[in-house]
Amino acid sequence: MNIWKYAIVASGLLAPLAALAQGEFNDFIGRVTDGLNVIIVFLFLVATVMLLFGIVKYVAAGDDEDKVEEGRNLIIYGIIGLAVMVALWAFVNVAIDFFFAGRDFHIPDAGDGLPQQ
Repeated sequence: MNIWKYAIVASGLLAPLAALAQGEFNDFIGRVTDGLNVIIVFLFLVATVMLLFGIVKYVAAGDDEDKVEEGRNLIIYGIIGLAVMVALWAFVNVAIDFFFAGRDFHIPDAGDGLPQQ
């Protein structure tokens, strides 16, 4: 019962935001897509750093088999992460293009999530 009280209060506090946010549905989809593209760019960065860290670990391991295995695993995880991010980016953009034709898509870059001056 307590959770319902908080939900009612929260929905009452958020009601003015719905009135101020009257716009086209495509604007909302555009913002969601832009947000997903920022997240995907961040995950690309994480996977790339993981891949590079694995390469450095693999090269610096020398004859230590455990460190060679750690480096190899990081390289594999980094490659898998990059492949998953490419597939996720493609899936999101194909789905948005299929359901909401006419929106212009591009490959996300680091400038997409940064404020412009």
